[in-house]
Amino acid sequence: MAAKTYRRTEIDAYAKVNLSLDVTGLDDRRYHVLESVMQTIPLCDSVVITSAVKGGAAPKNVAVPDRLPLRVTTDSRLIPSDSRNSAYRAAELMLRTYPRIMGTDDEITVTIKKRIPVGGGLGGSSADCAAVLNGFNTHFGLGLSAAELTALGSKLGSDVPFMLTGGTALVSGAGEQVRQLPSPESCFMLICYPGYGMDTWEVYRKYDEMTIPDDAHPDTAALVSALEAGDSSAFFAGLKNVLEVPAFSLNKKLAALKTRLEQTDAEKVLMSGSGSSFFCLFKKESRARAAMALLEAEGNECSVFKI
Repeated sequence: MAAKTYRRTEIDAYAKVNLSLDVTGLDDRRYHVLESVMQTIPLCDSVVITSAVKGGAAPKNVAVPDRLPLRVTTDSRLIPSDSRNSAYRAAELMLRTYPRIMGTDDEITVTIKKRIPVGGGLGGSSADCAAVLNGFNTHFGLGLSAAELTALGSKLGSDVPFMLTGGTALVSGAGEQVRQLPSPESCFMLICYPGYGMDTWEVYRKYDEMTIPDDAHPDTAALVSALEAGDSSAFFAGLKNVLEVPAFSLNKKLAALKTRLEQTDAEKVLMSGSGSSFFCLFKKESRARAAMALLEAEGNECSVFKI
């Protein structure tokens, strides 16, 4: 019997920060309608897709089997490896939508090396989903367009459509509307993760129960105008995350951490997503790294990047 031939595709799954985030209402499905300026950051997971090549001519029709030839593994004990894993759901969606994959390949494995903190508001699960969609498209030669991938991503999570392309963008609706924007002025970003995550569902539930002050909402239109005009000073000054209000109400330690971060030389400090991570913007790398050293000594997990 001839030895099996395997192929391998590795793709980086980049995290994001919500430079600004607003909740503008509910849609007909009772999903929260968002407006967020999102930014890709260099922090990433690694997603590796491997499969055994069957060889021979591809069959014209392939039935979806009851048990898919799919296995997902991860080096993190904090996330499951079964259908509860978002990357598993992304792979399953691809196999069920394009069963011809299983006519040419089997023993399909998705291996995730986690580097993005779990539950930190940095989009780790969405990044893994997007990496699986992009990776399957490349690995199996599907030739899907950006629009087709976005339609698939919209079924998996509100951040996934943005994660498919990344960059700087205004993301609105339930995440399916992505408008690319000019990047802000280059600076150094410190990511601070306190070592615990926040439950996104709980943060939104608390948001719905609370009266949110008007000044907690960002002026998203003004932020977009500032970016398009190249006015980074006005852009950075106007950044807000409305979810800080319910997140700080649920976890007083987060509010205390923001106060601590504001004691550094950062130009801006803001929570990303529904927490628990914060980003701090610095003009000088030396100041960002000095702050990182202090914060890590206090038990936080930190990284510094140029964006």
